[in-house]
Amino acid sequence: MSEHQTPQYPPPQGPSAQSRPQSADDGYGPPVGPPVRPPTSAPSYREAPSPAQGPTVVSAPIQPSLLMRAKADDKDALATMFGQFLPRGEQVVESHYLGVMGFWGIGTHSFAAVTDRRIASLRISVLGGVTYQDGALEYVNSAAVFQPSLVGLYIYTGLISLVAFLVGLPAGVGLAIVFLLLSWLFLPLTIRLYYRFNKSGIVMWIREGLALYTFIDRKRMRVSNQLYRLTSDIREERLRATGHP
Repeated sequence: MSEHQTPQYPPPQGPSAQSRPQSADDGYGPPVGPPVRPPTSAPSYREAPSPAQGPTVVSAPIQPSLLMRAKADDKDALATMFGQFLPRGEQVVESHYLGVMGFWGIGTHSFAAVTDRRIASLRISVLGGVTYQDGALEYVNSAAVFQPSLVGLYIYTGLISLVAFLVGLPAGVGLAIVFLLLSWLFLPLTIRLYYRFNKSGIVMWIREGLALYTFIDRKRMRVSNQLYRLTSDIREERLRATGHP
């Protein structure tokens, strides 16, 4: 070998660089880890709803102006109120203000709404108390619409008149008659007070037995019948669409 000839060395023994596994320790490249799974897609809002949602108490008060509009049966205000609880993209088919329970100014207001997938109730009480409940239509096992009998009202007004007469009787029959006439004069107020605490309503039992209840003023019973029929119609359509027996 001449002094200007480059020495030839045998190739290195062992696995070639192409077959050598790359690791962080041998300096041949980045570490080889487990395969990275692609991120899962976000769940669709069109999935079947849960059978029922129990009462949810919300501390954030409903805006007074929105509540006043909803009490006037303003459809946009009602849709805004229920839209805070419904899944994104689910539209309200029909909604109504159903009445108030309790004394004037401090009573609890009742609302109801029906979508293409659920029925929902909303009760708003004094100082911003909010109770929301809904149930999936396909899981409604049974339902009831009730209205109190007028017998209780007649007994109640009769007792009021009797008490007024007996209060004035010790001072004379004349004063007793005056008190009796006053009780008749305030009869409309007496009836309104009675119905503030004796309500009509709708009850629906959802799947395992959770009851969805909403109370209704007696004068709004036609609205309750309308909600009941609409719920039944949409439920039947929902059962056919989902393949339920």
